Amino acid sequence: MNILIAVDGSKHTQKALDYLVKHRETFVDKHQLVVAHVCVGITANAARHLSKEVLKDHYSEESSKVIGPVKAFFESKQITNFRVEERHGHVAEEILKAATSAQAELIVLGTHGHGIFGRALMGSVATKVVAETDITVLLVQ
Repeated sequence: MNILIAVDGSKHTQKALDYLVKHRETFVDKHQLVVAHVCVGITANAARHLSKEVLKDHYSEESSKVIGPVKAFFESKQITNFRVEERHGHVAEEILKAATSAQAELIVLGTHGHGIFGRALMGSVATKVVAETDITVLLVQ
């Protein structure tokens, strides 16, 4: 089974990773993990003043700040069955695209735990992902 793990470098991401490792037999071993990080896209107004190379370098640098610690964590747990997917744009939309591209059967997200009322007022990536996919989503709080 392909499992997409959306990471953003927050403590919520680490909680999700810890949960997966704690339940390693269920969620890690014998599965292909796809670690997806989405950099928030630079506005079109700002991007038109930058070269494609500068934009690419920016996104790569920002992703490495998040992906590097995830790779180190996996290495410390002797997890090698993963690949990385770096994207940029609208976070929820790109997570959904990455899950489709990876043919994921499970999407794992760490959540901030604002609760139903908080999500109704603020919206969230998790809410949008859950609402717009038919793939099973595991939310770790």
